[in-house]
Amino acid sequence: MIKVNVFTNEIDPDGELVDCLAATFEVREQELTVTDGDARLIQVGIPVYSERYGRLIDFDTDGEEWARNLPTAYRNGAVYVYAEEVLEDTRIAGSDRITMPAAEDPWACRSRAAAAPVCTQEVAR
Repeated sequence: MIKVNVFTNEIDPDGELVDCLAATFEVREQELTVTDGDARLIQVGIPVYSERYGRLIDFDTDGEEWARNLPTAYRNGAVYVYAEEVLEDTRIAGSDRITMPAAEDPWACRSRAAAAPVCTQEVAR
């Protein structure tokens, strides 16, 4: 399963540009589930380049591979995408997910000028 967080740019009260979480979704094979935020930001028709396929693919080609490569499609700075592989233990029914640790906290709004979080914001539902 691939978990994807979509961030948008906002200006905080101090006038600094920050990235704030706008949507979260999960892709399991060909099933996409929005778990938080604004579903309008999720465009399953956007093509992404896949080294595995050696060409552009969309969600219908391979949902998980598409989600894995979404960060490369959003390189304009207005929208930032963070994708992570979530390992699921399929041996025991109902077990908790095992996640790979992220290098940084993708949930916090972050200043582009400073590494420290500037704000933490609830995502509009």
